Amino acid sequence: MKINPPMLLQISRSYIQLVKADSFQKCFGRHFSNTETPTTNSIVNASLVVPISASSMESDNSKKKATDSTWVSKIVLYSFWQSSCSWRVRFALNLKGLSYEYRAVNLGKGEQFTSEFDKLNPLHYVPVLVDGDVVISDSYAILLYLEEKYHQRPLLPVEPQLRALNLQAASIVSSNMQPLHMLSVLRYMEERVGPEEKQLWAKFHIQKGFGALEKLLTGSAGKYATGDEVYMADVFLAPQIAVATKRFNIDMSELPTLRKIYDSCEALPEFQASLPERQPDAPP
Repeated sequence: MKINPPMLLQISRSYIQLVKADSFQKCFGRHFSNTETPTTNSIVNASLVVPISASSMESDNSKKKATDSTWVSKIVLYSFWQSSCSWRVRFALNLKGLSYEYRAVNLGKGEQFTSEFDKLNPLHYVPVLVDGDVVISDSYAILLYLEEKYHQRPLLPVEPQLRALNLQAASIVSSNMQPLHMLSVLRYMEERVGPEEKQLWAKFHIQKGFGALEKLLTGSAGKYATGDEVYMADVFLAPQIAVATKRFNIDMSELPTLRKIYDSCEALPEFQASLPERQPDAPP
């Protein structure tokens, strides 16, 4: 019998289908009945039984480290117990359930100016987070990085308006409040205008920021800043409120929304573990 090209093509296709069906049944027959259609996830899981070389395993692990948020490298946090910026990061790490090594940087003794720390942050501020080969030296950037890499316990909501509101509240604290009463600024103010003016300066900017945040969050707040889940706004607000009341004697009685947010955060074990007095470098 003479086989023409179309017939040869049809025979080839049939043979390939038979081979595929036979191979599939051998590999997956114990997982699926004749009536079941395997899902993509099932096929991926089943394929893990296929032997691979050591070099392939190393390559796959490298890819996993680069792309899989469940792969946790050793996180190191350079922190000072009194730093509210460091406090935010500790709170966020605790919320996400990420373990980390705490490395104290004594700002009072000037340890931030050592050559070793200068390589981590030329601005000589804490916190600095080191995650494998990644070095980040700004609390706002650190939290965004953690949110992008480690997806558990999200710190930003999915809904765009609430997401933007969280970022706005965090930005007010990190850009318009805390930098104006940080240790180096207050020392400079005291040298130039005296201790009383220093305190008045700090209180003015803290109260201005809190007034704006109270108005901003009144319509969205529930138990926390933007509802009944802890998000980035809360992570920035709670340490700032604590510092304002304890260090600068700010009265929160006229800021009921912010007061409620702080009370809710204060009850969280993740917040309690991040408290300044519970850090390794806190004085006894």
